[in-house]
Amino acid sequence: MKKQLALALSIICGVVFLVACQNSVKKSSSNETKIDFILDWTPNTNHTGLYVAKEKGYFKDAGLDVDIKLPPEDSSSDLIINGKAPFGIYFQDSMAKKLDKGAGITAVAAIVEHNTSGIISRKDAAITSPKDLVGKRYGTWNDPIELEMIKSMMKKEGADFNQVKLVPNSDSNSITPIENKLFDAAWIYHGWDGILAEQKGMKTNFFYMKDFVPAFDYYSPVIIANNDYLKSHKEEAKKFIQAVKKGYQYAIEHPEEAADILIKQAPALANQRDFVLASQKYLSSQYASDKDKWGQFDPKRWNAFYAWAKEQGLVSNDLRDKGFTNELVGD
Repeated sequence: MKKQLALALSIICGVVFLVACQNSVKKSSSNETKIDFILDWTPNTNHTGLYVAKEKGYFKDAGLDVDIKLPPEDSSSDLIINGKAPFGIYFQDSMAKKLDKGAGITAVAAIVEHNTSGIISRKDAAITSPKDLVGKRYGTWNDPIELEMIKSMMKKEGADFNQVKLVPNSDSNSITPIENKLFDAAWIYHGWDGILAEQKGMKTNFFYMKDFVPAFDYYSPVIIANNDYLKSHKEEAKKFIQAVKKGYQYAIEHPEEAADILIKQAPALANQRDFVLASQKYLSSQYASDKDKWGQFDPKRWNAFYAWAKEQGLVSNDLRDKGFTNELVGD
C-alpha cells in the first residue's frame, strides 16, 4: 500500500504541492501557526485521528492551523528531511535506509501500536504460513527490506525463498491482482486491503508477519518530524502531537463518528462508507490497547527490527536507539 500509488499521486498533485510547501510553518491570517502535514498516501483510516483533530478543533485550540496534504509522489520523508514540511507519515522499515544515510528525521508518534501488515492470498492458493510460498507467485514491489523479510520468515520455517516466483506488483491495491490471479499472494495492511477483501467477499488466507518473526512487530506507520524543526519549535511540536493524540483517542472511542469525519474530510470515500466504517472499526481497536498511551514507542521493539536489519546487511550502521522519541507524545 505504501509504495503503490507513487505514480498516481505524482500526477495528481506534484507541482502544485511543491509550490505550496515552500513556507510550511508560518502565521496564518488568524494569527494561528500554520503547519503543513504530509500524508504517505491518499486519505485512509490510518489518518483518521488527524482529520478528527482538525474537525474537532483540537489543532485550533492549540493555536495551530494544520493543512493535511497528499504527497506529490512516494517522497513524504524527503519533503520532511529537506524542511519542506515539519511533519509527515512514514514507516519504521522505510526509515532504516534514510537513517543509515544520516537523514535528519525522528519518529515522534506511533499511529498503530503493533504492525498490522501481513501476507494475504487467495484461499485456493493454500498459503497459511511463509513456507507455503514455495512454488507460488508473490506480488512484490522489489524493495530489499521487503524481500529480506519474506526470506527470513521462510528460512525460519526451513523453506527456500529462491523457490518463490516473484511478480512485479504496481497495482493501486494488491487485492485486485490477487483476485484476477496475476499472482497468489502479496504483503498488505490488514486494516485497509484486508478489510477490502472481506468487503468484496473474497475467500482468502492471511497471516501477520510479526507472528513468525517477532522482530517484525515494528512501527508502521509513524509520524515523523524534521530534526531542525524539533530543535527550534519544541513547544509548538509538542502542542501539535498532543492535538493529534486527542484525535486518535477520540477515534478509538468513537469509530463510527470518526469514520464519518474521515469521509467528510476526504469526499472521495463517500461512496465507500461501509468499507471505511469496517476499516475504522478494526483500526480503532489497533491504534492503542490503552488510549492514554497512544503514540508511544517501545524501545525494545524499535531496536529489535533495526538489529535484524543490521544482521541482514540491509544497513551499515547500528540504528538501535536512533530515530525515535517519546518526548512529545508523553507518558
